[in-house]
Amino acid sequence: MKKSLGVLVFVLLSLSSMAQGVYDDFIYNRQAVTERKVVPWPYLREADVMFAKRVVRVIDTREKQNQPMAWPKNPLSIILYNAVRDGKLIPYYNDSLTTQMSIEYFLTLGTDTEYIDVPIDPNDPTFTRTDTIINPMIPDLRISKFRLVEDWLFDKKHSQFFVRIISIAPLYAVRLGGVDLGEQDLCVLKYHSNDAADLRHYLINYEVFNRQNDAARLTYDDWFEQRFFASYITKEANQQDMYIKQYAEYKDNGVAALLEGERIKNELFEKEHDLWEY
Repeated sequence: MKKSLGVLVFVLLSLSSMAQGVYDDFIYNRQAVTERKVVPWPYLREADVMFAKRVVRVIDTREKQNQPMAWPKNPLSIILYNAVRDGKLIPYYNDSLTTQMSIEYFLTLGTDTEYIDVPIDPNDPTFTRTDTIINPMIPDLRISKFRLVEDWLFDKKHSQFFVRIISIAPLYAVRLGGVDLGEQDLCVLKYHSNDAADLRHYLINYEVFNRQNDAARLTYDDWFEQRFFASYITKEANQQDMYIKQYAEYKDNGVAALLEGERIKNELFEKEHDLWEY
């Protein structure tokens, strides 16, 4: 047990040395990322919102387009985990963003306790002892997806159709006794607020890999605001508050669920054209 706890402490200390935001291994002093400030969203009046639709989408970092999010020097999974662990970001239980999660409870998520029978007598395999193994939470290994809640809005004053991210939730692989039980939210993080204690103000100073040019510094704020990621829609606002996969016709058909998400995406794309008057 003591050995297992020692491994857990070592892993947590190792995580703190990663995800430092900017890597000054160039021959010149780079300050473009550390000095960045968030550009606030334009003010939006309720009376100017002609159309609004809330959707939920998932980003999978294993997709080729999203692989910069898993950049070994600065993976988003470790950035978010360390920020919550150190009290720099406030974790919430769900998308309502009203009930805060305690740090003590957050740190228990993702750990898995296994009980293994180890033979003691090589001549009698039935004579064993039970060893306890604590598998710590390793964010870059257990987190490969992120769930986004966002609002699509049409501003009739400026004739503009745009999107605003509301929250981001890392999804981690749940294990119990060494058995995989699927994925669930690690926590939910508020993306933008007026008090500057949100995810967007934090990610503005963290760098994501730029495939095109090492001199052009790209932050995670650029990544989300300019929508460089690929994703698929898993839910749109509905009266049952159900995800696509929860409907009977999509429950056992993952391909049909993905196609339904693409239909919703195309419907949002066409909505902007439908709202214009010629």
